[in-house]
Order: sequence, then structure tokens, then C-alpha cells
Amino acid sequence: MVLGKRRVLSSSQSPSSTQVYGLQIDSADVAAWVESLSDSEPRKFYVEIRASQMEVQVTEAAERNETLSWNEVLFLLIGNSSSIISLSILHKPSTAIITQETCIGCVDITFGTLLTRCADNDFAALEMMSVATESKEPTIGIIRVKLIECTDLNDLAMQMDNVGRNQLRRFWNFGNLTNLQDAFSNIENAVKLMDDECLSKPELLSNLGVAQQSRFEQFGHLSDLENAISNIKKAVDMTYDGHPDQPMYLLNLGSNQLIRFGCLGNLPDIENAISNIEKAVDMAYDGHPSKPGRLANLGMAQKARFECLGDLSDLENAISNTEKAIALAYDGHPDLPLYFSSLGCDQEWRFKHLGNLSDLENAISNKEKAVKLTDDGHPSKADYLSNLGTAQHSRFERLGNSSDLENAISNTEKAVMLTDDGHPSKPVYITNLGLVHLARFKHFGDLSDLEHAISNNEKAVDLTYDGHPSKPERLVNLGIAQQKRFEHLGILADLENAISNKEKAVQLANDEYPNKRTLLLDLGVSQQARFERLGNLSDLENAILTLVKAVELTDDGHPSKPEHLCALGCAQLARFERLGDLFDLEHAISNKEKGVNLTYDGDPSKSGRLCDLGVSQHTRFERLGNLFDLENAIRNIDKAVKLMDDRHPDKPILLSSLCTSKQTRFERLGDLSDLENAISSIAKAVGLIDDRHPNKPGLLINLGVAQRARFEHLGDLSDLENAISNAEKAVDLTDDGHPNKARFLSNLGTSHQIRFRKFTKLEDRVASVSSFKAAARLKAADPYHALFAARKWAEISHLHGDRISALEGYRTALELMPKVAWLGLDTPSRQNRLHREKLEDLGCLAASCAINIGHFEEAVELLDLGRSVFWNQAASLRSDLELLRDVVPELAAELEKIGRQLDAGNFSDSLFAIREDVSHDRRSAEEIGQERRHLVGLWEGLVERVRELPQFRFFLRPVPFSQLRQAAIAGRIIIINASRYGVDALVFSAAQPIGHVPLPDINIEELAILSRQILLRRPVVATEKAQRTYVVRHLEPALRIVWEAILVPIFNKLDVPSTPSTAISQSRIWWYPTGPLTFIPIHAAGPGRAVATDVSRLVISSYVTSLNSLLQAQKRHRQDTAMHSLKFLAISQPNTPNLPVLPQSIAEVDKLIKAVHVAAVRSDACSKQDIMHLDSSDATVNRVSAALDSCSWVHFACHGFQDPVLGMKSAFALHDGPLELGEIASKRLSSGQFAFLSACHAASGLKELPGEAMHLAAGLQFAGFPSVIATMWSIRDDDAPEVADQTYQHLFRNGLQGLDPSEAAAALNRAILHLREDPKVTVDQWAPFIHFGI
Repeated sequence: MVLGKRRVLSSSQSPSSTQVYGLQIDSADVAAWVESLSDSEPRKFYVEIRASQMEVQVTEAAERNETLSWNEVLFLLIGNSSSIISLSILHKPSTAIITQETCIGCVDITFGTLLTRCADNDFAALEMMSVATESKEPTIGIIRVKLIECTDLNDLAMQMDNVGRNQLRRFWNFGNLTNLQDAFSNIENAVKLMDDECLSKPELLSNLGVAQQSRFEQFGHLSDLENAISNIKKAVDMTYDGHPDQPMYLLNLGSNQLIRFGCLGNLPDIENAISNIEKAVDMAYDGHPSKPGRLANLGMAQKARFECLGDLSDLENAISNTEKAIALAYDGHPDLPLYFSSLGCDQEWRFKHLGNLSDLENAISNKEKAVKLTDDGHPSKADYLSNLGTAQHSRFERLGNSSDLENAISNTEKAVMLTDDGHPSKPVYITNLGLVHLARFKHFGDLSDLEHAISNNEKAVDLTYDGHPSKPERLVNLGIAQQKRFEHLGILADLENAISNKEKAVQLANDEYPNKRTLLLDLGVSQQARFERLGNLSDLENAILTLVKAVELTDDGHPSKPEHLCALGCAQLARFERLGDLFDLEHAISNKEKGVNLTYDGDPSKSGRLCDLGVSQHTRFERLGNLFDLENAIRNIDKAVKLMDDRHPDKPILLSSLCTSKQTRFERLGDLSDLENAISSIAKAVGLIDDRHPNKPGLLINLGVAQRARFEHLGDLSDLENAISNAEKAVDLTDDGHPNKARFLSNLGTSHQIRFRKFTKLEDRVASVSSFKAAARLKAADPYHALFAARKWAEISHLHGDRISALEGYRTALELMPKVAWLGLDTPSRQNRLHREKLEDLGCLAASCAINIGHFEEAVELLDLGRSVFWNQAASLRSDLELLRDVVPELAAELEKIGRQLDAGNFSDSLFAIREDVSHDRRSAEEIGQERRHLVGLWEGLVERVRELPQFRFFLRPVPFSQLRQAAIAGRIIIINASRYGVDALVFSAAQPIGHVPLPDINIEELAILSRQILLRRPVVATEKAQRTYVVRHLEPALRIVWEAILVPIFNKLDVPSTPSTAISQSRIWWYPTGPLTFIPIHAAGPGRAVATDVSRLVISSYVTSLNSLLQAQKRHRQDTAMHSLKFLAISQPNTPNLPVLPQSIAEVDKLIKAVHVAAVRSDACSKQDIMHLDSSDATVNRVSAALDSCSWVHFACHGFQDPVLGMKSAFALHDGPLELGEIASKRLSSGQFAFLSACHAASGLKELPGEAMHLAAGLQFAGFPSVIATMWSIRDDDAPEVADQTYQHLFRNGLQGLDPSEAAAALNRAILHLREDPKVTVDQWAPFIHFGI
């Protein structure tokens, strides 16, 4: 650092009677007296200074010694030539207080006398006289002091500054903190004493700034650095252009701005630093002795800007300027080692950025020169050794020569040994030593290296206070080492400590912190690791948020951008694997591709990034089936394997990934060489890793899977035996709290199952079921893996006749399904998972199993558990909390608050909109999804808290049959269950036992054919001929089969006569069809035209989406005994834009309104204001949606459509667009009673998810209408008004006060019978009209 030169000022002032003096205390020789003290008591010694007109002043303490030395502190005294100075040496034990009795000697002398003795600016030796009465010697020692007369305060200031600069140099050379504090005190006092007009004031300000900079470097207090910059800037501002010291001030200012940039990351600081140092450089000609130093300082600043912004030109300029500095410096120049070391650091940076090995070689060469040119006693030697070790570490990472790593450790250890514990650079060297130990562990696996790495990083952290700018990075380095030990030994505490330290690091660094992005990266990686270990989704969400921020803080050209992109891609892939959102997978691949493309081929990280990209491409192949993805995956992973040395700890992971991809290609293309290569790769991977490594179980499983595949292809039993053996080892090595344990157990179960098929040994089947059962019950298991295991447990047990075990497995699987189709997922993802897992099939299998052993009530419970999962999840957010509110009102309030927040977005179409707009910023969807998942996590936690209360153990759990049967309060429920194990009917009412009706004359395959005939054979263009052909050839034959094989046995069981009576039937049936039966109009089944009978003539039919939904509708209806203010809403759309006209819709609604008026007159129950008719352009989405909020009866006469892919997009076609199911279902309608959906496809549902009832009728019922009439397929414009009119005539027969929505099914039945009186009306015209609800 640059210091100002002393400038001597002449003075013409004459002394006055009162003068300012400066006194310096040097040392005292009191050896004889000191020797007389007891050795057991340490003592300290002070000099007390007394003068007339002055307060007492005391020096700093001097430690006990033969010669007592004090620093050259300058004390200001005021007096005249006859004033007396009294100097006393005081001593005290370390715990005592100074008193008069502790004085050991003193001397009095006048200012004039002392000034004369110091005339030549020398120290005067004064005899000290003993004050002890028992002392035999009057003189006990000599004290050396110097007095100067200050004729000018500016002159005194210069002398104080001179003393301060000498003390500062002494501190730089020997590191004594007392020297630093005294230097700061003297220079600060000098600045205060000197007039601002004095020409030397800038010099003193600059020197004070240098002292403050040194104190900042020692203690890290930012205020010192701020003051340093402020004072040096004042010096610059006070100096005229051309002043010889101006370059020095500019250089000092730039150097401090560079330091502040390193602490705070404020870009203006680095810009100003470079500007100021450039000015200093320009002011010096090439032969100027300070030119090399200025060039070197400029290079440092340019390198710092490169590290921040990534502009390669800055790094090139830094190297160029440092090379110039070396060329201009003479041999033996004291700063030449510094220049060599700086140049080496710059070249190492360029190597990291461009990958040119010559840069790294030159870096090491220059750093070696710096070390060789510096003696071991030089204060910078340790720094040069540490820098050399860093470069050797880099070359080892590139070339793998172990001698480089050994030399790196040796040089860094020397740097540590040469540095005192109190030295500010000691933590730097210890950190570097930890890094090279960690590197040696990574490559050679010696655990002692890892322990040393952790120990050294802990020391570095302990030596660094929280406010130090390097504390965050040192905490992160410690966290990295701790995480590496977790990865090696699997001790969870290490991972927790790693995350804790990294979180502290991030908290200590604001966004302007230069390396904040790296801190975030490391934290995100650890959060993801904890997710992979514990399976807590919040860890993964936090990891992605953290990594996104790291990427955002990193400019595209920055060298660390590839690493950040790849880490983000890995986290996104993990979330895809957990939640199944394809957007996550696409973003993962995109980010990894960018990361790979930004990484040069020689970068040691290239192999890992290629492998990560390949894994993502393989995952996309498995999801979408594009062989191009699989080929790219294999190519990238194979390249990664070839780039990585076998000794690298990550090599087994790469080999395992290669195995998985090649085995997948074998399964796709059948090339046996792929399978052989896969086994070879994974076997090598297993051999490279010991049993303690956390990745060992996963590698064993992959090896077993490949061996099992070869057994199934070639039949070599040893392969299957080895597969089982490896899976058993994997299971044994994995504790129950690990999320992967379930997957490993399932693999073991699959291998045992295959061996059972081969040899039919009972122990293999028992072992298989046992493995699947254990996997399904693991709390830490991913729900998807647990569901797979539970399903296999149930299926194997069911297949081999162990129905009790099977039933337990089925229930476990069905209870897991809401976790798989998790409430935290968006609607399309939940729908996709329900479809993929074929949940209703699972429920039907479970019911068949229960029926076969006579557990009819359990059959009903399990069947209902597997239906309408989507609606049941939504209903849980609207559950009645009155009982809970009476017991724990705070918990109820919190649960209701979170439930309403989730409910508000449960049917939101924001995600649909984002998917449709490919240009939309994905972050908005990301934020929506993360917020929803966070809220669901809170919701689930609150539900668990409620269940901990004794009286709420069954809160929001599956409803038992004893409650479900109350849904049949007004009739009978008939469940028709179809599975591959048979078709059965269960009949029950609210009080009677369940009746079982076996239906052996039909099976699920035949029902599927009938369903397809009804759905797929319907003519698209409904000509009269096509319609007649459809009815005769497909619809009527299908309904006849259903009548004969299903309904006749059921009616016989119920004693329902097969011929209708003259009176209209009042017998009420709720049909509960499953699977393909859901799309067959059971109410229209009959023996055919030759016999004048069918279901609709025998009973009144309604349909059930789930027993729980019907039960809730019944409860609402019973509780709603008070007469609401009736409000009727009617919507007609005769001319919907871009759709066929519906001319009869106006007449349909007009008849309804007239009927309401007539009924109103009869009962005086409502006025004209209570009837709203929205027609044509008045029927907009917003107006209809708003009107629904207050209406009690609603009638839609418009187009409707069922979205075949996204059920929640099904809608009514209104004048300005679709009123979607999602918007309807999001409503909570307290006054709803009845809805008539005179619109096509209002109850069609999704073909792939029949049991989920994702149609408009179910949405209206969920929103609050307990009774709904809807349509299974398209209806004729002429039929709808007739059916509606007849229905309302029956409902309004007793006036509005007599309205009862529970009569809607009977009213519809009458209307259909009336429509059928026309012999021209065919079954396809009346069959689509059906009723849901009460």
C-alpha cells in the first residue's frame, strides 16, 4: 500500500508564554527493581504523565521485562519553559487497580530543561528516583523520553503523522496490533490538528485512509473501509491536477474501492476503482518507479470486474497490464513476486474460462517464481504458496496427475504453518487446505482426507467473525465437505449441518454480495439432496426457488452459468419424477443443454453435465417414447463415461446411468449386445464403490434389474439368483427412513415373483408378497412406489386365493391414491395420474375380492373409495367444521382459512391458459404451482393435528358403510360392480342388509364391447337413416343384453314385476354403475320392441357419482328445511356464434317462465323480480356466472360439450364464450336446489375416467345443486322443450310452495313416458335424459 512522504514545514512564529509541546516515551531500564519482584505474580507497567494545565495522561501497558518499552505515542502537553513535567512508572498485578501506592519511581523536570536536553531531536535519559521508603538505592533506573516544541500545530501534525507511519510499517512487518492501533491514533490526531488550508492535509488524509484500510483488513469492520474511502477521496479532491502525489492518492482510492466492491458487490465501486487506477497509470511514464505497481493494481481491478461480469476483455487486459508491470520491474524489485503471483492467478482464471492448458502451465510457472523469489520469513510467502497450491489443484483436476495434488497439499500446508493464528489470511489458507483435502478424497476415497477437509473448514469458520466478507463462502465450503461425508457415509446429521451452514451463508450475504449466486447454488444442491433422502417436497420446492435465483443472478457470459443451469435442471427433473409435470422435464432438458453447450470440452465438469443431460433425455423417452431421445441419452452418457477417470468418485453413477439407458434400448429394440453392455457397465460401477457409500444400494438394484432382464431373455437361472441376491443386499443396506427403500423392496418382490412363476415354490410367492407389503407400508416411500407395491401385493394375493391379504393390499392401495393424484398437483396432472393408475379398476377389483368372501359392506366402502377422487378432494376443502370449532376454534379457523385459499384456486383455469399460450412466462405457472403445493402442505399438517384429537381421529378419513348407506334413505341403491373377476350387484337401502346378486351371464369384456357400441357407433351426421341404423343394430341390442344379463336377475331378487302396472311406478332406484357400464343408459334397458316393458316403466331411476356425494346432497337437503326465497334463472341460446342454431330453446324457456308465473300466482311464492331470463347476447359468461350465485333453480337451454381430454374444460356454450366446468365447480352456492341441463353431453364424462364424473352435471351438484337433470349424449332440439315442459308441470303441480327438488327424478320419468307416447320417438331420443342426486 502507498503512504505519503513527510513534508517539513518551516515556522516563523515566536514562542509565547504558553506553548504546545509533544512528548514521546520510549523505554525505561529498571532491571534491578524488576528482578526484586516475585516471579509468581505477572505485572504490567505504565508511565503516568502530569503537567500543569493538563489532565493526567497514561501510556499503554508494557509487559514485565528488564527493559520496559512503550510505543512512540506522541502526547500533547501545554505549558511554558518553567512548567514542570512529572513522570511516574506505575506497576500493578494483572488483577489490581492502579493507585498511588503502586508507584515505583518518578522524575520531575521543567519543560525548558527537558527541551534543552532534546535539542538535537534525540531522546534524553532521565534518572528515576525511588518512592519506596525502605528502598536502599535512591535511583532505580533510567527513562528515555523526547520533548519537542510545537511552534506550529501543522508542524506537530506532520511529526505525529511521521510517528504513525513508522508504527504502521512496523505493523505490516511484524503484525503487532498495538502498532496498528497507535498508528491509527497518531495519524487521526494529526489530521485533526492540521488546518484544511495546509498543503500537506491531503497527504495526511491519504495516510489515515491507508491506516483505516489496514484496520479493516485486520478486523473487517466496514466502517473503517468507508472512512478510508471517504478520507482518500477528500485527499484527491483537495489535490490540484499535476500534483506529484495525485497518482498515489488515486491509486489508494481505487484500491479501497476495489476492496469495498469485493465486500458489497456494488458495480459502481469496481467501475470507479478501475477509472481511478487507470488515471494513476496514465500519469506515470514507463520508467517511473511506481509504474509497475500501478499497472499491477489496475490488473487486479480488471480481473475483479471480469469475475463479476464475465467480460473476457477485462481478463485479457488484466493479464496484459500485469505482464507489463513485470516487464518494467527491475530484477530484485521487492514487488516482483507479487506481480508474478497476480499474473499466475489471472492466467489460471483464463484457463478456467477457456480451457487452454498453456494458461494453466504458465500460471503455475509464474506462481512458482513468486515462491522462489520470496524468503520464508517474508509476510507474503504464505500467500504465494497458497496461490501455487490452488493452481496445482486445478492442474490435477484437469490432468489427474497425483503429484500435482500432493504438491498442492504440501504448499498449502506450508502456507498454514508459516502463518500465525491471529493473521487475517490464516483462515484463507486453512480453507484452501480443506479444499485440496476434499479433492484428494473425491479422487482417492481416503476418508481421512474428508475428515481433514471438514476439520480445516471448521477452523476457518471459527476464525472468521460473522461480519467478515469471507464468512459466507467459508460456511459454504464447510457445508460442501459435510455434504460429501453424508454422500459417503449416509449420516443424516451431516446433511442437516451442511444445509444449516449454507443457509447461514446465504443469510449473511445480500443480493449485491459478489458471490451470492454460488452460495445459492450450493444451498439449492443440498436442499435437493435432503429431498432425495427424506422425500419432503418442500425441500425440492425450496431447492428450485434457490437455484432459479442463482441463475437469475448470473449473467449469460459468466463462467459459472453452466453449473447453475445444470443444477437447476437436475432439480426440475427431480420434481418431474415426483409430480409428473412435463413442463418440468422440458425445462430440465433445456437448462442442461444450455449448461453443456456453455461448458468447454476440457472442463472437468463436462462429463457430469453430459451424464445429467443424458439422464433427462432418457426420462423423456420413457414418457413420450421418442427413440431419438434415447439415442441422444446413450450418446451423451457414453461420452461422459469416457471423459471421466475410473478413480473419480462419480464414475459409478455415470456407469449406472449408461447401464439403465442401454437396457432400455435393449427392451425397445431387442439387441442383446445392449443388455450385455449394460450389465458390464453396472457391474463395473458396483465394483468401484464400497458398501458404506449411500449410492451402493441403488447400483446393486440396477445390476439386479439388468440381470433379471437377461434371465427373462436367455433363461440362465444364475442371472435370476444374482438379481435376487443383489436386491437383498440393497434392501439390507438401506434403512426404513430412506425414500428408495420401497423401490428396492419392490424390485426384490418382482424377482421373487418371477422365480415363483418359474418354479411355483410357495416360499417365493410368500417372499414376493412380503416384499411388496413392506414397501407399501413404508412411511418414507414415494406414494407412487408405495402404490405400485400395494397393487402388486393385492394382485398376487388375489390371484392365488389369499383374499384376506389381497383385501388389505387393495385398501392400502386405494388409501394411497389421493397421495398419488395429490391435491397439490394441478388439475391436468391429477387427471393424468388417475388415468394412468386406473383407479376405478382398482376399486372394482377390491370390491370383487370383498364380495367373493362375503364382505359386502367392505366392498361398498372400497368401491366408493376408488371413485370421484377429484371431487372428494375438493369436497374435503369445504368440510363442515362446526364440531371442531366448538372444541378448538383456533385450529378450525386456520383450517378453514387454508381450505378457502386452496378451494379458490382448485378449479382455476390459469394453468390451462398458460399451457395454451406457449409464449407465456413459465414463472407465473411456477409461482402458482409452488404456492398451491405450499398451501397443501400446510393443509395436510393441520388435518393431522385435528386427527390427534381423540374425538376427531376419523376426521376426513374414508366414510364407513354405516354412514354411506344413509344415502339410500328414500329408496334403494344398486351397485353393479364389474372387474376381471366377475360382475356382481349389491343392493341395499338405509336399513336393510346388503343383498348380493351374482351376474355370471356377462363379463367385463362384453360390457366394454357394449359400451363401445353405444358410444362409438353413434353417427356423427345424424340423418334419419343413420340414426335408425344405429338404434336397431347397436343401441337396442346392447340394452337388451344388459336387460337380460343384469337387470332381470336384479329385479327378480327385488321382486320387481317384469311387466309394468297401469299406475306409474313410485319405486326409487339409484343406479351405481362402474367401468364401461357408466356409459350405458341402464334406465333404458329392456327386452326389446316386442315386449312393452323396460326399466323406465318399472322404476324411477337416478344415478350416483359416489355414495359420499349423494350422502352429502341428502344431508344438505334435509338441513335446508326453511323455504329459501326462490329465484329462477333460465338461459337460452338460440343463435350461439359459430354453432348450429337451437330455435326451440326460446320456446323451451318461455314455457318454463310461463309455468313459473302460473305456479307463483297459485302459491304467491315469488315475484317477477325473482325470475331472470338471459337470452342470446344477454347470456354472457360473466352475467350467467354471477346470476348462478343467487339462484335456487336454474335451467340451461343451450349447447353443451364435454372436453374429451381435460374434463374441467367441459362447458356450456354461451354468447361470448364457454362457461367452463371449472368456474361452475369453484362456486359455493348455499341456495341451490335444482338444475335442469337441457344441453348436449352435460353428463357424458371422460371415457378413460368413468368413475371420476368429470362432467357438467357433477360440477353443478358439487357447487350446491343437490338435484340435477342432465344428458348422456346429444339431444334433439324438438325433444328438449317437451321433456322440460312435462318435467316442470309435475314439479309445479302444487305451486311454488310445494316445490321439492327430490321429486325431479319422478318428474323426469313422467316426462319421458309422455315423450314415448309418440311411436316415432326412438330410444336414442329419450335415453340420454338422466337424473343425479336426491
